[in-house]
Amino acid sequence: MAERQSMAAPTRIGKYEIRGQLGMGAMGAVYHGFDPVIERPVAIKTILAEYLEHVEYASALARFKREAQAGGRLQHPGIVGIYEYGEDERMAFIVMEYVAGKELRRLMRERPGLPLIDVFEVMKQLLAALDYAHRNGVIHRDIKPSNVMVQDAMKIKVMDFGVARIENASLTQTGTVLGTPTHIAPEQLAGQTADGRADLWGAGVILYELLTGETPFAADTPVSVMYKVMHVDPVPPSTIVPTLPAAFDSVLARALEKDPAKRFQNARDFANSLVSAFLAARSAPTRDGSGSTTQQDAPGGPASAPPVRRATPPPTPPASAALTLAPETLEQVEVLLSRCIGPLARHLVRTSLAQARSVREFFSLLAANVPAGGERAAFVRRLAQIEKLAATRPAAPPATAPALFDASQLALAEKRLAEYVGPLARVLIKRAANDSGDINELYRNLAKHIDSERERAAFLKGLA
Repeated sequence: MAERQSMAAPTRIGKYEIRGQLGMGAMGAVYHGFDPVIERPVAIKTILAEYLEHVEYASALARFKREAQAGGRLQHPGIVGIYEYGEDERMAFIVMEYVAGKELRRLMRERPGLPLIDVFEVMKQLLAALDYAHRNGVIHRDIKPSNVMVQDAMKIKVMDFGVARIENASLTQTGTVLGTPTHIAPEQLAGQTADGRADLWGAGVILYELLTGETPFAADTPVSVMYKVMHVDPVPPSTIVPTLPAAFDSVLARALEKDPAKRFQNARDFANSLVSAFLAARSAPTRDGSGSTTQQDAPGGPASAPPVRRATPPPTPPASAALTLAPETLEQVEVLLSRCIGPLARHLVRTSLAQARSVREFFSLLAANVPAGGERAAFVRRLAQIEKLAATRPAAPPATAPALFDASQLALAEKRLAEYVGPLARVLIKRAANDSGDINELYRNLAKHIDSERERAAFLKGLA
């Protein structure tokens, strides 16, 4: 092993310049590379023939290539992309997207007791990535914090999708067996065929660690860990962190069921249950040192990272003063908020509308739920656009007014706009159709909702 680590990194692999070594694995190394043609950084994972006997290398190579092809099918913002597969007489290699960030494991060590909103963000993105992969027939089989990269604003990328782990006697003799199997599902340890529910087990262990700061199957030896995974239920997280609502106990009890048939059957079910638990946590009051009531934002109490500040809800106004907004405005706001925080948006729109006495206050309450920084600033800018549109909305045309656009024109315009603004296009197309006299004006009105000048120009390209 020492001989491997002392080997100098190559200066080039294929067309890629090598700028350093990122890590060493059982079969090779991972390098930081640069593509001189496209001029972008890449990560290059290798498998070296010299580390394996000839027969074993041939088998490993076949699996490496097959799994690279499977990983290459996955094009998702939460999954590290695979660009190329190659091989020569010394090695096979996979060229991947280079991700600047920290492994989730390192972040958990540096920032124990993450705010609950950050825990929710990580898990929401992880489960979305797993849902996409499973629907495309790819099972990760090794979901753990060191395979999740965290970038700025808590954006994540899942690494090593579909990369085979070679488990056999030769590798065991060189001391390269897998580490303590705290994130490996019971059916995997039993040697049974694993499906997507094994990935959900790994995601459940990550959630448990994020909420409590502890590993659910901690033990002194790998054998003891395996025994716990196979036979011992972890203690409910609320017994470790009393401020956690019991809703998280039931979510994790199901995520960590020993029997896959009793576990969440897909990532969407897991995500929906997590949303419900998060809502319970948000509505559960706790007492601070002064005796005043506060909103529960972080699982770790006073030692945790500071929670996101939220506007203090005003006294409930009389029924006659309740804020009312047009259904299409509320739909625009909900779609916009859902792009930032996911399915929680619908609940927050309803509750904030009931609390607010003005449109400005309503928008302020919603913005407080978006992570601070660039994402919140962009959200506030788009809210201002929606507010302006709502204030200048003309009266609806008479029911007998003739339709200016046929369904196919509107469908095409919505599809093109969705490339730039996502699901918000479905709402914007309705308003623009009412405000436009011809197809060119329709596209110009829609283009106002695209922030980037370059993208706006691309959207309008070809108009008379």
